[in-house]
Amino acid sequence: MWFHPATCHHQHDSTPPYSSPYKGEETCRTAFQKALKHLKKEGKKHMKSFTAIILLLFSFGCMHSGESKMGDHGTGEGKGLSSESHQEHERTHWGYRGVEGPGHWAMVNPSYMTCETGRQQSPINLTMPRHGHDQEDLQFHYQPTPLTIRNNGHTIQVNYQKGSFLLLSGRTYKLRQFHFHDPSEHHIDGKTYPMEMHLVHQNDNDHILVVGILLKIGKENVEFSHVGNWIQQHTGHRLPSTNQEVPTDILFNIMDVLPNDRHHFSYHGSLTTPPCSEGVQWIVLKTPIEISQVQADRFVTTMGPNARPVQPLHQRELLEQ
Repeated sequence: MWFHPATCHHQHDSTPPYSSPYKGEETCRTAFQKALKHLKKEGKKHMKSFTAIILLLFSFGCMHSGESKMGDHGTGEGKGLSSESHQEHERTHWGYRGVEGPGHWAMVNPSYMTCETGRQQSPINLTMPRHGHDQEDLQFHYQPTPLTIRNNGHTIQVNYQKGSFLLLSGRTYKLRQFHFHDPSEHHIDGKTYPMEMHLVHQNDNDHILVVGILLKIGKENVEFSHVGNWIQQHTGHRLPSTNQEVPTDILFNIMDVLPNDRHHFSYHGSLTTPPCSEGVQWIVLKTPIEISQVQADRFVTTMGPNARPVQPLHQRELLEQ
């Protein structure tokens, strides 16, 4: 075997190529990253061996699953990382294709193991919901604000200033940011949509609520066009380039984008990006909004496809409100 799993065991093993004795999580992490580099060189022929190694690392305590509190990492749909683990997350390369794609996120970084082992993962196919006895009261209270728009390499993320929130059955969740996926991550009765927008909220206990809004092809979305026009006038292009952040002084109110029909699905899930932390409250509006084909093409040309495949429901309760 090209990787010796005893590297991450408490006993010393001098078998090459990784002969260091176990010295805690960092030794596991170093061996893990070396194994990943080897996998990229050798292709898929060692995939089964690599998967077995990941399970061994997990059993030896090298993996950690996250809880779902807010952290400004990935697309920001999730729980907080310490400053040290946040820096490591920023250094980790993950994506949507090949050996760094969704099927291998758990292999890219030991702290992403929940992407593989979690039982409440998102997105899902929204189908055959059951009505709950207690109907949710969902109210949006969004205000106009200047936007800061960032291309973080995985999506276009739009940071929202303080003062906007939603109420879910009397509980307050503050809007932090929204971002986009192409195609939609959630499906409805097996149907996918051209894009999906995620509005990421956080309450005072750092718990996360994400509102998913499906986008279909139709008329040009005037609100998005106004923002695009501003960016083009000031930067020369309508969307930020990779790792570019564009502060704007144009006022934008996400309330103007929401569909009038607020009926929705709700369920408990996870981040849809690494580290795939669970404990996220999801609200997915049933009625899509419209964007033009040109607007959709512009996003995918800039970012490429960036949707995680649907995940198993695993007996979770899915409500339709």
